[in-house]
Amino acid sequence: MAYIANTLFEVKVSNSVRNQTQHVAGKFGTNTGDSFVPADCSAGLLVVQNGLLPLEGYEGFSLKNGNSWFFNAATNGTSGGRYGDHTGIFAFDNYDVNKAVSGANAWNLGANTLGVGLPAGERGDFCEIIVGEQYTFGAGNFSTLPTASSKYATIANGLLVAAADAPNAGSGVYFEILRKINMNEGTSYAGAGYVLRAQRTLEAAG
Repeated sequence: MAYIANTLFEVKVSNSVRNQTQHVAGKFGTNTGDSFVPADCSAGLLVVQNGLLPLEGYEGFSLKNGNSWFFNAATNGTSGGRYGDHTGIFAFDNYDVNKAVSGANAWNLGANTLGVGLPAGERGDFCEIIVGEQYTFGAGNFSTLPTASSKYATIANGLLVAAADAPNAGSGVYFEILRKINMNEGTSYAGAGYVLRAQRTLEAAG
């Protein structure tokens, strides 16, 4: 899996000082455990946890890391499996620089840090989406781009799908599209960004 062009993620309005575990480390790919297949992860890709990573150096003893996870793409708004403000759905939020990878080696390249992806097999930072908080995503994070009538965005296979109407009850996590902004990297224009506020639908009636 290659990186998706024009993706980015930025926490815009967040209660992050209190939510000290909102950011956690992990690796992205498919499956988990011994069947995990690492893959490149684009900035802002929406994902869910799928088991703790093994404790490096102690894999033969079946020891697990306390808070580093295998991450898979989020199927939809309910795939986080939680029902409160903490959604169980995360976005890849890179604080690192570009890396050149060859085999087991990775080299840091200190340039072009906006929208940096995570190379397959590398460990990165993932930010839990919390209901009511605001986040900026790039145009590449949408499988269907917003139009003038788009007020909402749902989740499908790790990407956002712009829509005119809010999803039906029981659909889980979705986003309200607040505004479109210009993103800059240093003094250069870096493309369009969209400020979204995380929401959750009501539970469907039984």
